[in-house]
Amino acid sequence: MFMRAVGSVFALFCALLNAVPAVARDDTAETLVSTAVVGLRGGFDSSPTNSKGEKGSPTLTGFASWNYLRGTMQDSYGLDLLLIDTQYDPRQLAASRQHTLTLKHATGIGENLTLQSSLALENEQTWSRRRSSLTWRERLNLSLGSFRLFANAEARLAALNERNVFAHGDFLPQDENLATLGITPGIAWRQGDTEIGVSFMASRTRFTNGIDYLGLRRDNYRLQPNLFVSTSLKGASFEASLSPLQIIFPDKEFENEKTLLYTAKLRIPNEWLTLDLSSGRTVEDTTLPFAVINLVTQHEGKLTARFNDTNALSLSLRQKLEDYLGLDAKTRTSSIGLDYARGLGNGMTATASAAWRRTKDTGLEAVPAFVVQLGLQKQLDFSEPGKGAKKGG
Repeated sequence: MFMRAVGSVFALFCALLNAVPAVARDDTAETLVSTAVVGLRGGFDSSPTNSKGEKGSPTLTGFASWNYLRGTMQDSYGLDLLLIDTQYDPRQLAASRQHTLTLKHATGIGENLTLQSSLALENEQTWSRRRSSLTWRERLNLSLGSFRLFANAEARLAALNERNVFAHGDFLPQDENLATLGITPGIAWRQGDTEIGVSFMASRTRFTNGIDYLGLRRDNYRLQPNLFVSTSLKGASFEASLSPLQIIFPDKEFENEKTLLYTAKLRIPNEWLTLDLSSGRTVEDTTLPFAVINLVTQHEGKLTARFNDTNALSLSLRQKLEDYLGLDAKTRTSSIGLDYARGLGNGMTATASAAWRRTKDTGLEAVPAFVVQLGLQKQLDFSEPGKGAKKGG
């Protein structure tokens, strides 16, 4: 039923778009942006699962990314690909991976109206979390002088399974499957490098299994107004958003939740030093017992010293708090890291990093750990400069 409804909406949307006459534009310059990064990192993690008494494991991470965009102002298409695989000692831990593929297309409907479409596939596998998802997004943008009106529509199918680390539990016998439909209209005003806007998101999440393994229904509605701003001054940039979120459980088997979400990012460059500060609070779905929402709060500070064109050193401080609402269980992770990068020419970069972290789960002892890694990566650029597209046909 869900996929049938999505297909009907898509067919209606395409019919409406075909009924709108396209407006001819003079800009037919076609450009191609195609960049890739491949690399390998190896090292040692003293506690890859942040468990008390765990033995350390060597690690080997291979990664690759590709960003491709081709087209004109009227029509463009592209893709973003990210592949990360980390191998551990197989006697201790299975490999972890993160794979994402996003297909994108933009179409000019009128002189000031564009439609952006995307289809994203994601697969995440770690020792404590398994998640796969398929997300379809449509976005309309209308430019009216200094104002921008937009409307987003999203449909997502996901399979989720998490290990209950607080009770030393295993994965569920089967994944929880959930479908989400959402829409977000909004308006923004831009003047120079400053933009201010508001939006409102309304969504419905339905767990297709019906009831969970405890016999509870997790279906919920979410309402989220959002105020956002971004600006820059003398090389420094700042962006922030504020979003009061309300989560409603129509079956009354979980308590309704109200919480304030936010993001804030600040970058201050000063000659050879750059300071980056960020803070945010978001929500994630979870399959842990008696909890549907994981409230994630993160703070990070990073100071980067770029001594010359080939040498850079970064010091990072991070803190992450995961609060499983309704379960009275939290995970707090604090870390400090040092990263060094040296350019070797011809797109090659050598890296070295070391980090210490401390993880504390509710009801369990705090676990300290350290990680050291050496790496090598290469950047490839296949981009082509813009050129006039052929007319006619």
